[in-house]
Amino acid sequence: MGYEILTFLSLTTIALSGVLIVSGLIFIKTGRKEYHKKAMLSASFFALLFLVFYGLKYFLYPPKHYEGPYKDLYLFVLISHSILAAVNLPLAAVTVFLGLTGRYSKHRRIAPITAAVWIYVAVTGWIIFAFLQMGELG
Repeated sequence: MGYEILTFLSLTTIALSGVLIVSGLIFIKTGRKEYHKKAMLSASFFALLFLVFYGLKYFLYPPKHYEGPYKDLYLFVLISHSILAAVNLPLAAVTVFLGLTGRYSKHRRIAPITAAVWIYVAVTGWIIFAFLQMGELG
């Protein structure tokens, strides 16, 4: 697969994952538990697809470096994104496990944290992409 295709697939799958997380939150807040479950499992599926596409891109092509004027802001976003992305994988796995095994009390305690981290990681992934695009132009 080419760099552009892997970039497109990575951006698309993480965006779908983020949208599905937000949808799942809306579903659970409106009492639609089955839709919530489907949205969250779909979000998890797209997040796993993202990891595959991003991993392929990372190993097949050298990472790009930001060359723009907002280096400090870029580094803050990149570092916070990277740390929270690493935390999000086990956090999401535990949250999904608790929900699927019916441990709803624990699931309800951890799920809002997981959702917030997940959304932050998805949004900042797009921001990092935008930074890198701007750096190439400038």
